[in-house]
Amino acid sequence: MGDVAKAVGVSKTTISRYLHGEFGYMSDETKQRIERVIRELDYRPNKMAQSLKATVSHMIGVSIADMGNPFSSLLIKGIQEECRGRGVQLLVCDSNNQPLLERANIESLLDAQVDGLIVNTVGNNDDWLIDFYDRKNSKPVVMLDRILCPLLYDSVTNDNDGAIRNMLIHLKDKGFSHVIFVTRPNDGISTRTFRRRAIEKYCDDFGFGKEVLVYDGGIDELSSKIDDALKMNECEKVCLFSNNDESMRDILEAVPPEIRKQVGMCSFADAHWAKYSGDGITCLDQNPKLMGREAALKLFSRIYDGAEQKCSLEEIPADLHIFASTENR
Repeated sequence: MGDVAKAVGVSKTTISRYLHGEFGYMSDETKQRIERVIRELDYRPNKMAQSLKATVSHMIGVSIADMGNPFSSLLIKGIQEECRGRGVQLLVCDSNNQPLLERANIESLLDAQVDGLIVNTVGNNDDWLIDFYDRKNSKPVVMLDRILCPLLYDSVTNDNDGAIRNMLIHLKDKGFSHVIFVTRPNDGISTRTFRRRAIEKYCDDFGFGKEVLVYDGGIDELSSKIDDALKMNECEKVCLFSNNDESMRDILEAVPPEIRKQVGMCSFADAHWAKYSGDGITCLDQNPKLMGREAALKLFSRIYDGAEQKCSLEEIPADLHIFASTENR
């Protein structure tokens, strides 16, 4: 920082203000000179060193339930876009769907002096996250996709209720009469709980026959359960409705191609993936990049902009994309 200040002809305090976005008493000419010198000298501030002297580190931490899930990578991409625009460094930990590892990740991020946390929880950690709220060393937290109920932290999730309602309206219009909702066990995961409730509610409202098919084993188990369910409803026009794209991939592996052509299929899934899966699978795209961006903005408002309002829930609408799996059955 001293080298930059000397080359520009200003004090280190001025350089520090520039790096922290404090331009109130700085001319455009000075800003341009600093920017040019930083680029020429390839200067990169040491975030850890800055945090030792500042009340904020300009770093945030993210704990992701499963980094291997493509949905998770898009959440992170959205968060990163907002961090880049704000000059905030992002530290990411993968919890690998393990509650104990999630707790260790959060502790590690606190040790790294992050200013706040975004948590995409693995589930079954509600009690610990509630206790964390009252800890002396806790930091502002935003829950992303999977949330706590009742609401304790700012939260961003999908409008699961509205999404399922829109999908069932579409299926009704296409003449489907029975819905088999395919999901992994709830395991304390809010999105699975909300979606199951919405399926049960709107199937009753719209006059669908319904079944919630929960599987926790391999493809053979899923194949057997789907086969049994289809045989029990062979006189109905049936649609297999998957809780997410991972379960839809399991369905594609478990159900033979000749059976797939006889039933409808739909899912919560990324539209780009769904469009090119077979003839195209009708899907609800959750806009994960937007969810990540909104979570970052909520966190920034708490830790950098002085927001003190009560915690809030933002539900991002899902986009319905109609493809051949329901259109041509």
